[in-house]
Amino acid sequence: MTYFWVGVGVLLVVGLGMIVWASQSGPDPSGRDVSARRSRQTQIGALLVAVSLGVLVVAYLTAAWP
Repeated sequence: MTYFWVGVGVLLVVGLGMIVWASQSGPDPSGRDVSARRSRQTQIGALLVAVSLGVLVVAYLTAAWP
């Protein structure tokens, strides 16, 4: 079960990292416009964050509290 929670944490960190990395403005080193790619990275990062937070909320609500 610990691997599951580590995986959820990794999803959260990777999603947040993708959002932050995609938010960096400006062209790539070769001068090409990469706004479409960065928009896609933001969407994927947001999806990963939403999934990981959803798993955490479901786990919290279904936990057997003493």
